[in-house]
Amino acid sequence: MHWFATAGQQLLPAVADARVRPLIDSTVTFDTADKAAERLRSHQAHGKITLAVP
Repeated sequence: MHWFATAGQQLLPAVADARVRPLIDSTVTFDTADKAAERLRSHQAHGKITLAVP
């Protein structure tokens, strides 16, 4: 488990200064969250699906 802690120490700063960015498939609203969940279940999403909060 030590390798995980070491990787996290290196990864978090890289994310913070935008050297590493998550792959965002799409951003959805609460109205379309059910379709987004289906997209995840069917393995059609290529990256993360984020939820927009008004």
